[in-house]
Amino acid sequence: MSTNGTCIECTHWSLKDTDRSMARLGFARCLKKKLPGHTTSAEAVACPRFAAADAGAATARREWLDKQNGARA
Repeated sequence: MSTNGTCIECTHWSLKDTDRSMARLGFARCLKKKLPGHTTSAEAVACPRFAAADAGAATARREWLDKQNGARA
C-alpha cells in the first residue's frame, strides 16, 4: 500500500458510515480506525493503510462535498 494521496481518494474513507453533519464539513469515517466516531478530513494526507479508490468514487465524493459547500454559501 502507498501513502500517496489524500483520505478522500482512499477506499477506506466512508461518507456513508459518517454522521451527516460531519460529512458536510468534509470529514468521514475511516473504516480502518477502530473508534466508530473518529473521522478524518478529506484533505488529510493518507496513512500507510491507503488503498486507492477508483477515480469515479473519488470524483463523486468531491462533487458531493462541493454541493454541500455551495448550499452553505
